[in-house]
Amino acid sequence: MKKTILLALAAVATIFTSCSSDINNDNDDSNNGQGKGMTLIANVEQDDTRATLDTKETFGTWKFAYTDNDKVEVGNDQINNYYTFTKSGENFSCADAKATSTAANWYAYYPSTTIDLTNQDGKADGSAAKLYALAGATTTATTGAEGLTINMKAQAAVLRIVKVDNYGPCDIFLKTKEGKYVSGLKAKKDEAGFEVVTSDTKVSVFKVANENTAGIYYVIVPAGVYLEVWNEDRKFKTTSKGLTAGKYYTLTSGPTTGTATATIDGKTEKIGWVQMWIGGPRIATKNVEGQMNWTEAAKTGSDYVWGSNWRTPTKKEMDFVDQYDNFSTKTENVEVDNVIENGVVTKFKYIGVQPGYTNNIMYLPSTDPQSNGGVYWSSTDAGHDTDGHGLGWCLNMIVHDKDTHTHYFLDHKKDIPYAVRPVLTIDTVLWGEQYIE
Repeated sequence: MKKTILLALAAVATIFTSCSSDINNDNDDSNNGQGKGMTLIANVEQDDTRATLDTKETFGTWKFAYTDNDKVEVGNDQINNYYTFTKSGENFSCADAKATSTAANWYAYYPSTTIDLTNQDGKADGSAAKLYALAGATTTATTGAEGLTINMKAQAAVLRIVKVDNYGPCDIFLKTKEGKYVSGLKAKKDEAGFEVVTSDTKVSVFKVANENTAGIYYVIVPAGVYLEVWNEDRKFKTTSKGLTAGKYYTLTSGPTTGTATATIDGKTEKIGWVQMWIGGPRIATKNVEGQMNWTEAAKTGSDYVWGSNWRTPTKKEMDFVDQYDNFSTKTENVEVDNVIENGVVTKFKYIGVQPGYTNNIMYLPSTDPQSNGGVYWSSTDAGHDTDGHGLGWCLNMIVHDKDTHTHYFLDHKKDIPYAVRPVLTIDTVLWGEQYIE
């Protein structure tokens, strides 16, 4: 006898639709005529690429689409086991699946009925796509002989972890309200959902070495439950209501703004700082008062004008807006604008563009407003000119008109005074406590 079974999977969080086409299966009359070794086909329109998102947004919908060799576990309320369907081309299939003799409620789980969330690789197209939990059920009881339609809904959220520096810790683990460690998800029997699996001993959902690992990482976490997010020994995010399934949230591994002490003319005061891009220096929010020659600007430690917590940035650290050739107002690190007051450019405005930095703004005052420009020392030596004068590298800014300006480096004589904008000497700033709701 011939029977047709279809499995159409549409992940609601992924914004794609299902369409079905028939496939004929020749089955014998064993097992009360229900057949054995039947093949279930899933036809899915895949409008989205796998696990994509708007890299500029702090949070939003995590887009998902099945890819070849993805697996979906399917069972019903009349059996204790699950059938494994594997995607090939447009279809999911399982040679061992069979219809039931009486109508049953069917349930499906991606990527499995058990999901290990520990030690994820942090890649969007790696563990983040492979562990993104989906579950669904048939809307009415059915034998499956005439086909199954199961709408899959997201059961997990995604943390986009921005590791802000190359030296700070990034050992991310999760705790429940009871203080247990989140280790995974397990399908609820005969329900379209998962329960959280915990451990009494510490397990990490994501961990990388402290050094040379600044960047963006993606971590799958349970949705809809109380969670504490820890980085090494500090709890830095808490959600009491739970994260929304199918959404992603940008978290930085450490603060990107703050304050630090400076010793100025023998007095201690707090100076604000801001980091503008991943792995970038932590830049003071104001200039050194007055101007300095290169030799003074290049001092370090307790000899520095603000004391040992600060230093003048190197040429490389200041090379975030080198626009000499293209007059661009936006680079991979910042977007640049100028502030005009009474027809004069009084300062330059820099806005972060990378995830985790889009709310960060820094201003550099124009050191010569009448010429619509500015010059700032770096601490990098530029050698000597033909007359033997010592040279240092400077960042130069020129405004050509309201919407056009350039930033470039020139070597200037070391004895000429220019403006200085210090940066912090420390490599890592750790979290205080913050919350997301």
